[in-house]
Amino acid sequence: MDRQISPSTAWVRLASITGLASILCYFAAAFLPLPDMLARLLVFAFGPLLCVAFLGLYRYMSVDSDGPVLQVACLFGILAGVLVTTMLVVQVGNNMAQSDMLAAADSDTAKEAIRTAGRAVNRVQYLLDVVWDIFICVSTVLLAIVLWSHPRFGKIWGAIGFMAGLVLLVLNLHSFPYPPAEAGSVDLGPLVALWMLGVFVRMLLLIRKSG
Repeated sequence: MDRQISPSTAWVRLASITGLASILCYFAAAFLPLPDMLARLLVFAFGPLLCVAFLGLYRYMSVDSDGPVLQVACLFGILAGVLVTTMLVVQVGNNMAQSDMLAAADSDTAKEAIRTAGRAVNRVQYLLDVVWDIFICVSTVLLAIVLWSHPRFGKIWGAIGFMAGLVLLVLNLHSFPYPPAEAGSVDLGPLVALWMLGVFVRMLLLIRKSG
């Protein structure tokens, strides 16, 4: 029988739900044809929801597996949420500003100058994308190490997360200063997101079972 996870089960349940919501926001914004306003709402919600999710993840996992590895994994996960929000705000804001400037430009020369400036500014967004990937990959690898020996997850969960996070990190380092997708490589970000989605689903089911 599962042991009670903590006196604050309701808070942990809320955090697991925000984890699910964050990953669903990620996939919806990335793959669904949505109105611009709704797409921006989902994009900007992803990072803050992820921060709350990692707080709850720590509250849940620390009952059985507290220690430096879990603490650093969750700290890096929270920082990743902040960084991805920064990256996405810069990306969306720059794209919107460039579209406005192109619409107001009165010559082909002016439009080409705006596009050239936009490509240069986009370098910042690409590099922030790499920073986000570094933090979420390290968080994933460390969390997978914790799950390997966790009584409610185990070696399969740990092995999948470890390999997905490690390979994505290696791909980012290999393609630097471009993210893997921009360099023509394989982007394993969706695989890491699916693994995280599975972790949050399992955590929510276990909380419901114990509560």
